[in-house]
Amino acid sequence: MVIILLFFLFLSPLVFSSQAENNFDYFFKNSGNYKDVVVAHVLRTDLIELESGERIRLIGLKSPEVHIKKERPERDEYGFVIEEPKTPVTPVEELVFNQVQELLEGKHVRLEFDVEKKDSEHHTFAYAFLLKDNLFINVEILRQGYADLHLEPPNLKHADELRAAYREASRELRGLQNK
Repeated sequence: MVIILLFFLFLSPLVFSSQAENNFDYFFKNSGNYKDVVVAHVLRTDLIELESGERIRLIGLKSPEVHIKKERPERDEYGFVIEEPKTPVTPVEELVFNQVQELLEGKHVRLEFDVEKKDSEHHTFAYAFLLKDNLFINVEILRQGYADLHLEPPNLKHADELRAAYREASRELRGLQNK
C-alpha cells in the first residue's frame, strides 16, 4: 500500500506527463552522463556532436547558413589540382563557424538541460559549459556574435543571460552583427 501511494505521489507526474521520457531519462538514467563529455565536431554554431555520436543542439542559438565548398577539385592534364586564386574576402559566416570550432572541438564540456530535452530530429537540447573554466558556451557564442538569438519555450531557464549577451554583441557590432 505504501509503495502504491509513493508511486502516485512522486512518480506518476513523471510517467504520465507529455515529457515523461525526458524527465525519466534526466532524473533516473542519464543525468550524470553529461558532467564531462568531449565535443568531437562542431556541425554548425548551434549544433555539436559528442564523441558518442550524440548531437546536441545548443539552446537559445540559431546558426547562420555557412556555405563551405566541398566540391571535387579541378585537375590539369597531368592530374595536378588547379588551385583557385585566394581572395582576402572570406564570408563572416565561415569565420564565425571556424571560431566556434576552435572554441569547442576536442574540449571537455558539461551539459545542462532545461524542460524539453529532445527536438523532432532527436537532437538533445542543452546548455554547454567548458569544464576548464566553466565558461557558458551558449552565452559566449551569442556575446561574440557567432549566432543569432533563438529562444523557444519551454526552454527559457537562461533566457535573460542569453538576451543580454545578444544585445551586447549587437551594441558592439561583433561577429554576424558586423555584416
